[in-house]
Amino acid sequence: MQPPIQHVIRALAEDGRTGALGLAEYAVDSFAATCPTEGDRALALDILLRDLASLRGVAPHLAAFVGRIETYVARLRQAPLPQAA
Repeated sequence: MQPPIQHVIRALAEDGRTGALGLAEYAVDSFAATCPTEGDRALALDILLRDLASLRGVAPHLAAFVGRIETYVARLRQAPLPQAA
């Protein structure tokens, strides 16, 4: 079983290694790709944004990293779900 996406993002933020932001974005992409419909994807990303806002409140020292991921998620929400070939 995989850990919740917000736990992955927090772990990457706290680790602070080079490339952590890229790994977090990849994790978000993978999370979004599991959604079968556009509606499911939109709901999942909305919930993720809520969880990230909560994380920002619980761990304010991670606010900059979390803010970048929130921006990335917001951009993903605007992009259409990729169509299968």
